[in-house]
Amino acid sequence: MTLQIKSIQTVIGLVALTLFSGCELPPVKTFEIRPSNPSAPGRATQAADRNTVEAGNRPDSAPHWIQIISASDTVFKAENTDSSALAKEEKCALPRGTRHSLASSPEWIGSHAKVRLKQPMVGCSFTTGWIFAAHIGSSSDEPPVQGTETRTTVTTLYTTENTAMEGGPKDRCGRKLNTLDDYMNWRAEEVSVAMDRTALPYGTLIRIPEIEKRLKVKDPIPFKVVDTGSAFVGKGFTRMDICVGHSQSTIFSSQYVWMSHGSFDFEVISMGKSFDCY
Repeated sequence: MTLQIKSIQTVIGLVALTLFSGCELPPVKTFEIRPSNPSAPGRATQAADRNTVEAGNRPDSAPHWIQIISASDTVFKAENTDSSALAKEEKCALPRGTRHSLASSPEWIGSHAKVRLKQPMVGCSFTTGWIFAAHIGSSSDEPPVQGTETRTTVTTLYTTENTAMEGGPKDRCGRKLNTLDDYMNWRAEEVSVAMDRTALPYGTLIRIPEIEKRLKVKDPIPFKVVDTGSAFVGKGFTRMDICVGHSQSTIFSSQYVWMSHGSFDFEVISMGKSFDCY
């Protein structure tokens, strides 16, 4: 079976950059946030100054950077995997608001960005690593814009229980499942879902606005396509299974049971890299 995506405020004008000690690289005093592209949820185009070259047309010598904007601190990871699965030395804290200089343009891959820091962070043993893309509020080069197309699906619910019906705590590629309940309680960055394995590439992020509305979440919930099963063969986009919790009781809880066999529209936030595991 990418963040939690936290609130990103679009601000017009110059905003003072909040400084953090410990993990920051040389800061820039001010920056400008422009209105975000509506087809790229959670992303604002930003300039370090009024003479900034448009993203995608910068020379190799131009400065590259990222700005961390999320409702909570995030992490810089040595591997593109869930941070909870990494050892302490394989992840470093990225405080909210921190701005980091990069040695090259970020690579946008699925729900994460692969970056190479221009200078090492204090107490961090690696300079090349991964950051959950939704926690990067802005950067010198923006990710490619995905075409947004609305489709309708019928949702069912499942759990991480290790039974013949549920399938256990790992997705189809052997990675940890992230539940909606964990996401809502700040224990996961995204929510695992299952679909027909030929419908969308592994790692594709989607959003379901009606579920966000019913759960009273202001920002897009990143549902990540990572699982499948025999019940989805030939179903295409018409059926989706949402991983809601670690036991059957979660499925029948008042918070989530209304989603079972509901018909919802969904949109693609970003496409995964491959239909196969990687």
